[in-house]
Amino acid sequence: MSPSYITRRSARSTSRIAVVFNLLKNLNVLKLISAHEKVHSLLVRANMEIGKLDPCHPVFFQRIDELNQAVIDLMKSKWYTDMATSSGKKSFWRMAFSAKNRALSLGQKLLTVLEGGSDEPVAFAPARLHLVGETTYADNVPLVPEINPIVVLQGSDFEMGCQYAQQVIEIFGPAVMGRKAGRSAQFNKDDLACLAKWEQQLERHAPEILEMARGWAAGASEAGLSMSYEDALDIWTGHAPPARKYLGRGELPTQMIPLACSGLAAWGSATSDDRLVAASSGDHDCTHMVTIVAFPETGNNYVYSTFSAIGDVPVVGNCYMMGHPGMNNKGLAYVHHGGAPKMIEPRSEWGYGIRRGASVLHNLRFTNSAVEARDLDLSYPIGDAGKDAAGAAGGFYADSSYGFVIESRRDPIIVREAGLMGETDFLYANNSPLHPEASRAGWRAGYQDQWEWDEHAGWYPKPFKPVKVTSSWRTPVNAILSLMYSNSAGRNRFAYRFLNAARGKIDLEYLKSIYRVSGRLPPGDFEQIAAQYEQTGEWGQPAIGHAGNALVNVLMPDDGNEGFFAQCVGPVARGLAANIPYPHSGPTYNETNAFWQIKLAENPESVLADARALAEKYLFDAEASLSGCEINGAAEERIANLFDAAQQELLAGDKTADNLDQVTGRAWLYATSRAIRAYTRAQVRAQQVTQAVTKPPRPAEIDF
Repeated sequence: MSPSYITRRSARSTSRIAVVFNLLKNLNVLKLISAHEKVHSLLVRANMEIGKLDPCHPVFFQRIDELNQAVIDLMKSKWYTDMATSSGKKSFWRMAFSAKNRALSLGQKLLTVLEGGSDEPVAFAPARLHLVGETTYADNVPLVPEINPIVVLQGSDFEMGCQYAQQVIEIFGPAVMGRKAGRSAQFNKDDLACLAKWEQQLERHAPEILEMARGWAAGASEAGLSMSYEDALDIWTGHAPPARKYLGRGELPTQMIPLACSGLAAWGSATSDDRLVAASSGDHDCTHMVTIVAFPETGNNYVYSTFSAIGDVPVVGNCYMMGHPGMNNKGLAYVHHGGAPKMIEPRSEWGYGIRRGASVLHNLRFTNSAVEARDLDLSYPIGDAGKDAAGAAGGFYADSSYGFVIESRRDPIIVREAGLMGETDFLYANNSPLHPEASRAGWRAGYQDQWEWDEHAGWYPKPFKPVKVTSSWRTPVNAILSLMYSNSAGRNRFAYRFLNAARGKIDLEYLKSIYRVSGRLPPGDFEQIAAQYEQTGEWGQPAIGHAGNALVNVLMPDDGNEGFFAQCVGPVARGLAANIPYPHSGPTYNETNAFWQIKLAENPESVLADARALAEKYLFDAEASLSGCEINGAAEERIANLFDAAQQELLAGDKTADNLDQVTGRAWLYATSRAIRAYTRAQVRAQQVTQAVTKPPRPAEIDF
C-alpha cells in the first residue's frame, strides 16, 4: 500500500470527522433553520389571507398587528441565533428557541382565524418597541426598517468609507455594525495570510475599495466602535480561501444560496420611449440594508443597493457587499447577478480574484457603457466561482442600446445577449444560466441525460425531487442545483411572457406591475400539496413577485442627471404566494407595498430637492384620494395615522433641510442624507394612504 494512498485515505477520514464535528457543533443552527422555514410558511399563508381583505375592512389592520408581532418574534429568534453562533452563549440559544416558539404559536393561531373567517382578535403580548438611531428595536433586537434608508457619500475614497460607517451606525445604532467590529482579532495566521491574498487582488483590480475599507474602519472607530482595517476588509473579501469543489462541498451548509432573485431590462424598441428601464428583486431573508448614493471625487456618480449594510445575510452568510441593482450617471445599469450559481468555468481557472460587490462598484464608477462593463468583467480573474455569484465578478448589465448577461468568463466564454431566448431588446435572468453552452459545466458531467433546454426557460431538470438544506451536505451537487434551476425555469418563462406581451410599451410602471402578480399554488389542502412537492417538485406556477421579495427596485438610468431609482422593501403587493412550501424568507415586518423614488441628480442638494418635491406630490395625491371616500372605524383611524405620518416626515425633512446652511463638511452631508431619508419615508407613507383606497395596477392577465 503506497504512502500516497494512505495519505489520501487519511485526508478523507479527517474530512468526514470534520463534517461530523461541525454537524454536532451546529446542530442548534440546523434545528432552527428548519423551524424558521415552518414559521415563514405559516406567516406567508396568513399574509395571503390578509391580502384578500379590503384595507378598509375593520379587521384588516388588526390582523396586520398580529402578523407583525409574529414577524418580530421570528426576527428576534434569528438575531439571537446569530448571537449564539458567534458567542457560544447558552442564554442566546434559549432566547432563540423561545422567540421561535412564540412566532410559531402566534402564526398558527392567526392562520386558523383567517382561514375560518373569524373577526375575533388573536391575543398576544406586544413587543416593547423603542427607537435607537432611526431604527425600531424590539427589546435589544434591531428590526429591519420597512422603508430602506439612503446614505449619501461624497469625496475621496477614504472619506466615503468613513461617511458610510458613521451613517450606518447613526441609522441602526451600534448593534448592527458592532457585529463586525473586532472580529479579525480572532483570526489565526492562516486567516490573515488568506485575507492578504484577497487584499492583493483588490489592490490590482479595484484599489479604491481598500481606501474605503480604511475609511470605514476609521469612521466606525470615531463613532465609538473599535474597528480595524482588517475587520472592514474582511467584509469585502472574507478570509477563507477560494472553493476547490463545486458549492464548496464538504462544508456543513448552515449557510445556503438564496432560491430566488430576478432581473429584467428593456430598451430600444421594447420600451415606450426607447430608454432603458430595468427592475430586479433581491429574494433573500430581509435584513439591515441601505442604498448608497455616491458622488466620488473621481469617476461616475452612482446608486447601489446592498443586500446587507455589513455584508451578512441570514442563512446565506457573507455576501461581501453584494447587492443589486445599481446605476450610474452615464446611463449604465447593473441589473442583477445574472443567474447563480453557474460554476461553468473549469476548476483549474478558479482562485483568488475580486468579489461581486467590489466589481460592481468599480464598474459603475469607471465604465460608461454596457460594452465597457462587459469587457472589464471579462478581463478580471475568474476568482472564487465555486459557490455563488457573490464570490466573483460578472453579472447582468444594460444601457439604452445593449444588454448582456455573463454566464461564463473562460473556456467557454458565454455572454448571453437579447435574441437567444426569443427576446427583442429585452433580457431577463433568475437563478440559473440560460445559454445552451451552459451544459459544459463540469458538475453536469454524468448527469447530462437528466437535463433539458427550453427556448424561454433555459435549462431545467427532468427528474426533480427537492432537497433540504439540513441534509444537502451529503447530497450531490446536481440535485441541489436542480432545486434552483427548476424554480428558475418557471420564473424565466414568466418573465419572457410578461415582457414579450408588452413589447414597445414597457415602462417603469409596467415593471412595477409585473411584481404585483402572484404565483399560483396547486389546488388542494396545503399539507397535501406540500407533501406532493416533496415527492415530485410540483408547486403550481412561480412568479418573480412573491412572498420572499426582500427588495424590489425599478430604475431608469440616464446619461446625465435625470436617472430615476425606485425601491420597495418586501413584496410590492400584500399576500403574494411563496414559490416553495417552506421558504426561508417572508413576510417582512410592517410591509408597505410602496416605492420611494429618487433622482440621481448632479449633487446631493439636487437629490434632496427632487425627493422633497415627490413627497409633496404624493401627499397631494393621498389627500385627493381620501376626498369623498367613506372610511369608518379602525380603518379610518389607521389610514389617518398614515397620512399624518407622511406629513410629519415631510416636516422633519424640512426642519433638517432648513438648517443645512448652518453646518459644513460631514455634518452637512449627514444632515442632507437625514433629510432625504425623511422625504422618502414621507413618499412611502403617502402612497400607502392612496393604495388603501385605490388599488395599484396589475398587468393584463397572461397565461404563464
